[in-house]
Amino acid sequence: MRILFNILGAALILPAAACKKEGPQLTLTTGNAFSSALKTSADSVTLAPANDNDSVLTLSWPAVSYGNSVAATYTLELDTKSDTTGATPWGNAKKFVAGNNVLQYSFAGKDLNNLLQSLNLFSSTTLVFRVLSDVDQYNGSASHIPTVYSSVTSVKVTPYLTNLFVPGGYQGWNPAAAPMLNPVPGMAGVFEGYVNIAGSGLQYFKYTNAPDWTHTNYGDGGNNTFSTDGNAAGLSVPNGGYYELSANLNTNTWTATKTTWGIIGDATPGGWNSDTQMSYDATNQVWTVTASMIQAGSFKFRANNAWSIDFGIDKSGNIQYADNPLFPYNPNLNNLTVPADGVYLITLDLHVSGKYTYSAVKQ
Repeated sequence: MRILFNILGAALILPAAACKKEGPQLTLTTGNAFSSALKTSADSVTLAPANDNDSVLTLSWPAVSYGNSVAATYTLELDTKSDTTGATPWGNAKKFVAGNNVLQYSFAGKDLNNLLQSLNLFSSTTLVFRVLSDVDQYNGSASHIPTVYSSVTSVKVTPYLTNLFVPGGYQGWNPAAAPMLNPVPGMAGVFEGYVNIAGSGLQYFKYTNAPDWTHTNYGDGGNNTFSTDGNAAGLSVPNGGYYELSANLNTNTWTATKTTWGIIGDATPGGWNSDTQMSYDATNQVWTVTASMIQAGSFKFRANNAWSIDFGIDKSGNIQYADNPLFPYNPNLNNLTVPADGVYLITLDLHVSGKYTYSAVKQ
């Protein structure tokens, strides 16, 4: 059992039996005030892709002297403040072994950002740190010398949101060439977008938070949940198609909704009772339809012939979701229109996650 003790008092004299080895007594020297000397290179860190490879945070501490040139192993612990109290304090702490007699540990920007995402932390967060000092037995087994703990220090860290990449069997499991899901504005940790998963039969894919397999990848955790175990099985859809994919890294959940698209409204051939179906152009990654349109009417883009996923238009002329199960209902949108009667080539472009566009070109 580890014993937390105050090392600011007198030296602790441990009998030789504590190390199961005959010889002189081992003296723990406490004059260096290890318990109050953990230092950070910054009080706050704002992460960005530009500093991915830079050392953005360094923690340092003085040596704990055990006498007789005994080597100490230092381990840095990182946690959130809320996890440092209660029945199992520091129970979810991340540990980083600095090594024997190593008195500092540094984080590269990308590693710290990736770490926060793995902890489901997507906004400014105060992290707390402490250092553990341990002495191993001469034979490598656990030491009877109790662990020495440093004081706790804190650093405010602001991460940046990366994209999620969607490699899968449909594109050769190549994350560097995979389509991306962008973060949803105003919903930290939530991603959404459309991917054409070509093929027939069961299709497997994963999400990765970098265009490679060396960072975090998200596989099947069961019941539409993620696992961050790199060896977990892939996520899957029952057949190929054009899917709206989502990922919520706050709850480690995901969705996949197969879609086809059409236009509906009194400006369209089918009126408000029947969708005029669009066709998917895989080469240009857009949905298109050529239809006779009426200037006096209006229309919307609608998925799956239902009022579950549909687009209106905002005051700036951008299409936005009016209905979508993933987002709140938006009542502040108008329907779309055409400037004159005639035949139009209407295009819906959903291939850039979160940056959806349309056009209506008279023929």
